[in-house]
Amino acid sequence: MAESRSIFQFKQFQLAHGNPGLKISTEACLFGAWIPLGNVHHALDIGTGCGLLAHMLCQKAPGLQVDALEIHPDVAELAHQNAEHGPFKVQIKVFQGDIKTWTASQAYDLILCNPPFFTNHLAASDSSKQAAIHADHLSPDDLAQAIQHQLADSGNFAVLYPPYEMGLFLQTAEKRGIFANRLADIIPKPGAKVLRQMLWGSRQKSELLKEQIHIRDEQGDYHPDFQELLKPYYLIFP
Repeated sequence: MAESRSIFQFKQFQLAHGNPGLKISTEACLFGAWIPLGNVHHALDIGTGCGLLAHMLCQKAPGLQVDALEIHPDVAELAHQNAEHGPFKVQIKVFQGDIKTWTASQAYDLILCNPPFFTNHLAASDSSKQAAIHADHLSPDDLAQAIQHQLADSGNFAVLYPPYEMGLFLQTAEKRGIFANRLADIIPKPGAKVLRQMLWGSRQKSELLKEQIHIRDEQGDYHPDFQELLKPYYLIFP
């Protein structure tokens, strides 16, 4: 059964999310806030869902243009509606399509993706949910190949995966000539296992910088590092 749709209110924009597709997650918000933006002009958001990452990046960089690609037609329509009714309408273009056959007119300065990650998993009953959470359609190797083909020579990419799937992605990425430069572990609270990993990479091989970001502290409150990153977006952080 599909999750009901609701509105997620951020400081500068709001997004309808869920039904169709998945609802916005805490780790996806952290990922969007964590992605560093330098001299980036044209970005590709693979599997945009409701458009979360595209909106977060456009808030950071008013001159940024984002192509937001979504394979599921109903979810792509939701992303389009969110963009049309939001403050970044001129920056975000939503496309319905498959990254494995997607061809852009130019290479991208930045490619980002919060990809499907469940492998060998029971199928979800809802088709939009199935496409959003299962790696059957977009495997780590598929994603690495897409980044290899679409990324500018001096561009960067960012992906979000659970640790096991991140390992699979890193193995195939190196074979395709794209490399991890920075890796951040997302940990729910001190002492807990790593929930997700955020990767920043490029075509240039370098020493891997590692870090950890806790969502909550030992008292159960939001960790100061989490608050600092999400402060520009979350209403609860003044």
